[in-house]
Amino acid sequence: MAVTEKYLDDVESDAVPEDTRPVVDDFEPASPAAAVRLVAGTTIADGRYRLLLTHGGPYGLQFWQALDIPLNRQVAVTIVDPAAGPVDVVGEILMRTLRLSRFDMPGIARLLDVARAAEGGLIVSEWVRGASLKEVADISPSPIGAARATQALAAAAEVAHRAGAALSIDHPSRLRVSIGGDVVLAFPATLPDATPEADVCGIGAALYALLVDRWPLAETGQPSGIAAAQRDADGLPEVPQVVNLDIPFPISALAARAVSSGGGISCARTVSDGLQQAIAEADRLWPLPPVPPPPEPGPRKRINVRDVAGLFEHVRGRRRVEILAGVGVGAAVIVVALVVLASVLSRVFAGVSGFDTNRLGLSAPSSSQPPSAQDNRPAIPVKAVGATVFSPGGGADNPSQAGLAINGDPKTGWSTDTYVDPTPFPGFKSGVGLLLQLSRPAVVTAVGLDVPSTGTQVQIRASSTANPAALTDTTELTPPVPLQPGHDRIPINNAPPTSTLLVWISTLGTTNGQSRTQMSNVTVEAAS
Repeated sequence: MAVTEKYLDDVESDAVPEDTRPVVDDFEPASPAAAVRLVAGTTIADGRYRLLLTHGGPYGLQFWQALDIPLNRQVAVTIVDPAAGPVDVVGEILMRTLRLSRFDMPGIARLLDVARAAEGGLIVSEWVRGASLKEVADISPSPIGAARATQALAAAAEVAHRAGAALSIDHPSRLRVSIGGDVVLAFPATLPDATPEADVCGIGAALYALLVDRWPLAETGQPSGIAAAQRDADGLPEVPQVVNLDIPFPISALAARAVSSGGGISCARTVSDGLQQAIAEADRLWPLPPVPPPPEPGPRKRINVRDVAGLFEHVRGRRRVEILAGVGVGAAVIVVALVVLASVLSRVFAGVSGFDTNRLGLSAPSSSQPPSAQDNRPAIPVKAVGATVFSPGGGADNPSQAGLAINGDPKTGWSTDTYVDPTPFPGFKSGVGLLLQLSRPAVVTAVGLDVPSTGTQVQIRASSTANPAALTDTTELTPPVPLQPGHDRIPINNAPPTSTLLVWISTLGTTNGQSRTQMSNVTVEAAS
């Protein structure tokens, strides 16, 4: 395969009004190879990428979620079928797509590689974490949210069109919604017939789909799963507000005009400006839900004031109930206060030999059984000779930094990715951690580590193999333990001997307001 990272830095940057520059196919031809059946698990491009999950695509293109094996990262791969058009169609698509490498914008996935391969044309871009357009449309986002999400795509198209490029927004599967809430061109591949006018229709179609969960344009290739829009008497897609009366008129009108060739919108700048105006107008006019009226007061209990004895008995009964309720609440408060006090004292005096929690009544009496033999054995350090990032639910976070967590230098460490989602675990993926290879099998009694974050929870697990495939292939040694910023020590009881230890982040806290953390100065203690 001719890997063309160099092209991504050498593309000409002169802007032209239209995409009319001559297309020169200077991609090296791929070495001949036997036909490869493209299914999940297949490796392509001389073993560089492993296909994981197909995401459909229009005629002549296949969209795949794949693994970049050498770099251990997830990528988006678009494969151009050389049999789907003229002989020179692959080179033309690659060269037109290469022009998108100049744009670093949230609405376009960053290009990583554009090349010829035995399978055809190959376009590799960063994997957009989030969800497909269909998945987001299925949950019916708010109209204003849909309009805001589409702004990034419209802004990217506007810049690309000014530079003479086009996006080819012709199929719902090209688009994903990032975890930051932006509609993104996740599978770039600019076809020869792509035009700015067609991109405008594609942007309008994305907004239309988010508003009513229908796709208003014709689809080719593998169906996306989004139902086709209903047509009115003129053969045009139904206006979104007709489908859903709750959609504000400015947003509905913009979507309807953008998807229609005769709607009067021919450039992405108009769509971008229209989205801003529609959002502002909707914010001003869209009514808030009505506040429900207060409940009608119930009928009051009538008391015969002539019966003085009955009245006094009624008052005394109410007072007894109030007193009993007050005593109950007071007792509960006292119990909670004692529990909190016990917790604070136990933390303050933890490790002080002269402090006896039993004498203060802050802990249950100890059993008469003698401590286990493991408790009597002195702890000795065990060296971790290797560390790798364990991320079964997605791409590995900074795998090249894993060794910095065990080098003994507290100033260096392994950092997680910075996530947009405030609670990425387990919402985005189940978690992430470090697999430690110990110098010898050991009965681990404690793990120490430094973290800068607040709110992070870590669980210690063991593995019988050096490369577990899933979290279920490991054994729990501790429950998730909340960590404090600074140095933490996690004790472990009754652990079996192991030579592979997993420090698993089950809950990711925050560092300086961002969803990320770092592990450094990781140490392991074991029974002698």
